[in-house]
Amino acid sequence: MRIRRLANLLVSGTFLTSMSLSAHHGGSLYEAAGETTTLRGQVTKFQFVFPHVLIYFAVQGENGEIVEWSGELTNPNRLARGVGGGGASNNVRWTTETLQPGDVLEVMGNVARNGAPSIRLRRVMSADGRVLLGGNEDGVRVEVALEGTPSRSSGVISGVDLSGVWMRRYDASYQNYAFTEEPPSMTAWARERFEATRPTFGPRGVAVAETNDPAYQCLPPGTPRIYAHPSPFEIVQTPDRVMIVYEYQHIVRHVFVDGREHRQGRPPSWMGESVGHWEGDTLVVETGNFNDKTWLDRRGLPHSNQLRLVERIRRSNDNELTIDITVQDPVAYTEPWTARRVFDTVDWRLEENICLDDAIFEEFERALLEYEENSAAE
Repeated sequence: MRIRRLANLLVSGTFLTSMSLSAHHGGSLYEAAGETTTLRGQVTKFQFVFPHVLIYFAVQGENGEIVEWSGELTNPNRLARGVGGGGASNNVRWTTETLQPGDVLEVMGNVARNGAPSIRLRRVMSADGRVLLGGNEDGVRVEVALEGTPSRSSGVISGVDLSGVWMRRYDASYQNYAFTEEPPSMTAWARERFEATRPTFGPRGVAVAETNDPAYQCLPPGTPRIYAHPSPFEIVQTPDRVMIVYEYQHIVRHVFVDGREHRQGRPPSWMGESVGHWEGDTLVVETGNFNDKTWLDRRGLPHSNQLRLVERIRRSNDNELTIDITVQDPVAYTEPWTARRVFDTVDWRLEENICLDDAIFEEFERALLEYEENSAAE
């Protein structure tokens, strides 16, 4: 039977727009908590993503037609920790592999007030009776190394002391926006995406009002791009991890050095997930599990979700930090490529940095451009 897709059932964009603009809307779009509906269907798509996890499943309607429903859950971090959200509980730690297309589910929750085939899920049960969400009495714990298996430390900080506040050094003008003077060799996939970018820096730079740089939407810049921004960062070390605190957008990276491995089944992330180890006086940081939504630099270099990044961080001398970067992404680049950045220690403290303040600059730039246009017309 033909499946009636959710998008086709909505006669206008109102519902989808509301979902987009109200990613943390609570239950306002759905019936009250006490008014529940139970459905049984087959999974067509499972999205273990932020801000909310979504399950799409096909349900047979009253007249025998097959209708695709959407089911909304809490964010993936909560589900991965065994917390359901909305009062639901579970002891199953969810991952990207918890559900597959074809799985049969029985779900219970609150349906959309406007009649759309969508439900805020409070209970999810698999065909074999496992409670995946909505109670831990029947649940079966999925054994996955979600939080890693950290070893207990003696409290002594391992490796070399990298702590301090660091600011990038300029040795060439291109370093204001890129890691290499010329773009690395790209695949056709990456070249097409690179040519579609409209950066504000470099030879192809445009006005802020014309850019499609995701950073101007206040989205996380990604790694290694964050090193290309003219803001300092601070390294803080503890026995089990090295924390890199960036002034830009106040982003914090946790680099665990206690022997744990990368977790499996996590949703793709903006900054990637990092683990590290020491090789003599060098901290080797391996980062993966990226989404493909950021640029690698400020001139628009793209990457795929297959990006793997290796940073070799060492203290060149008391006042200098060197980071050697290796970028590996077979989808985007014909071969791995490398770059080096040098940072100087500074006697600064990290200050507030609010991305939304960029709107003030857009107003300034717009006034400047309009002034030029008005002058030309006179």
